[in-house]
Amino acid sequence: PGHLNRAPPRVPHISHTFVTQGKVLRPSSETMINKRNSEEAGLAANSKDKKTKAEPAPAASADAHGHGGHDEKKHEHENEKHGHEKHEHEKHEKHGHGEHGHGEHGHKECCKKTDCKEHGHGKHGHGHGDGHGHSHNSWVIKANVPKANELFAEGQQLFNIGRLSDALRKFTASILEMGFPSHEDIRKDPNVAAQALEKISGATWLILYYRAIVYFKLSNFSDASQDAGRALKLFERRFKTKTPTQEENNNYASTLWVRGSSLMEFGAYKEAEKHVKKALEILPGNEMWIETYDIIKEQVDHSKKLAEREAKRMAVTIITGFLGSGKTTLVNHILSANHGKKLAIVENEYGAENIDSALVGLKKEKTDEVIVEASNGCVCCTVRGDLIKAIVNLIEKYKDLDGILIETTGLADPTPVAQTFYMDQQISKIAKLDGIVAVCDSKYILQNLAEKKEHGAVNESKQQLAFADVILLNKTDLVSKEELAGVKKGVAAINSTAKTIETVRSVVDPSHLLGINAFSVERAMAVVPDFLDDRSTSHDEGISSFVVRIKAPVDIELFQDWIQGLLRERSADLYRSKGLISAVGSESKFVYHTVHEILEIEESEPWKKQDKRESVFVFIGKDLNRKEIEESMQDLIS
Repeated sequence: PGHLNRAPPRVPHISHTFVTQGKVLRPSSETMINKRNSEEAGLAANSKDKKTKAEPAPAASADAHGHGGHDEKKHEHENEKHGHEKHEHEKHEKHGHGEHGHGEHGHKECCKKTDCKEHGHGKHGHGHGDGHGHSHNSWVIKANVPKANELFAEGQQLFNIGRLSDALRKFTASILEMGFPSHEDIRKDPNVAAQALEKISGATWLILYYRAIVYFKLSNFSDASQDAGRALKLFERRFKTKTPTQEENNNYASTLWVRGSSLMEFGAYKEAEKHVKKALEILPGNEMWIETYDIIKEQVDHSKKLAEREAKRMAVTIITGFLGSGKTTLVNHILSANHGKKLAIVENEYGAENIDSALVGLKKEKTDEVIVEASNGCVCCTVRGDLIKAIVNLIEKYKDLDGILIETTGLADPTPVAQTFYMDQQISKIAKLDGIVAVCDSKYILQNLAEKKEHGAVNESKQQLAFADVILLNKTDLVSKEELAGVKKGVAAINSTAKTIETVRSVVDPSHLLGINAFSVERAMAVVPDFLDDRSTSHDEGISSFVVRIKAPVDIELFQDWIQGLLRERSADLYRSKGLISAVGSESKFVYHTVHEILEIEESEPWKKQDKRESVFVFIGKDLNRKEIEESMQDLIS
């Protein structure tokens, strides 16, 4: 039915065919079901002779109504309102009906007993005047077969002239008349559909089958799949008690194909393959089905190859975020967490000096991580070669790695870094981009996003957020609830699809960041259409970084006073400062960080004999006066 319009490149045009008696026919009101099958199933055959009355078979009466069998020689059916006629019989009890059959409320009183077990219902009958009801929390089938047949025939006529929406309404009405619950009933209680399938006439498969076709043509693959699946269950129920005829097998095969085609539209290729393959085992010569199977098989094989390829590739996570957002703190947290993974860390910093590798892994209990530097430039624009080399060397050298983390500089646009995994064949064969994690400083992120860049330079904060699969709203303890609400709104305006996690000091469960298989090329191209094309990245030319080294021990109290004074004067331009301090009178390293006017200083691990004992200070900002800062720092020497 219709066009198969998902991913496969070869898409055949498929017009619906109805299989009966081993032949492929166009559907019509005259060939909707043969008389013998109709009599067995309880669905009367349509005829050009409108005077001919439908006569449901005895076995079907029990099936459709949930009552005992009938002695057809002793009964007539005339009451079309409820799908039954007035019964003339010698013993009511044999037929499972009361004296007056099905009355206004489901059943009229069949006898004076308050609980008539012989008749299959209790004192209050089976429910309601709409032909359906519940008894003991179970769906009760009440079918009006002649009306269902009439609606079905009308639906077929509309189907044949292409009025699909009108045909859908007729088929739905016909299914309801057969006693199947409505969509509303199923939404209220999902169990009623399964209950109905256990009791409803097997002939309902044909109406469900046709409705599945219409749903498929209207691109409603969910309902198409469900109706085809229901039709299959009705077949399978009948096959338990008797051997299917060739005609039934053909109909079964046709329904399998519809189900498989619907599953194909969901991308459930393995299940689709099973259904269409089974259909072809029954009718191996159907060319249309063979073509469908070839498409599905091609997708299944392709999926297997991708899965095998993915299993061999190393998962890489990019951790990005503006200067001072808490990236290094996050990496340290991941390294100290009890996740059982062996990880390699690729550190990158903007400028000629990278001290992050000295700041990462300072916790004494962590000894098995591998830290690699990609220094002397920003990984997004000048050291991609170093990045590629680092990843290749890590994978070749450490066979037991579970993953690689790349911590980019705070000024890195993650686009070119992510691009590396798709535009460099050497990397794409051995590594895959698992996800991009953006760390935000909740106190300053809105300020960073609002910054106007000169010379057409990219706003790194915006790019970092836009490309993120997971966004950590860090340092939430530094903002009020109202401020945090504004941060969330501003972040969502840039990226509303990423998973957002609130954190303090970058503390988060690593399972939310690692092995998430979250990066999507399609989403990346929605953000940057030329993602897979050659492109250049530039930073604001006014931004610079430099390093100051002091070999003599530094008075830590003097340093604290000095840095606070600098922040008061230049916090707007001094984006980030950090470093290691060799302090007077102490055998421990001191680590400091600044983000705008916020300063943190903490005592770290002891200096080791092999360490080069000196203080290293890194400054990153806009229009900074290096000479002035270096001269003023000489006063820090005790």
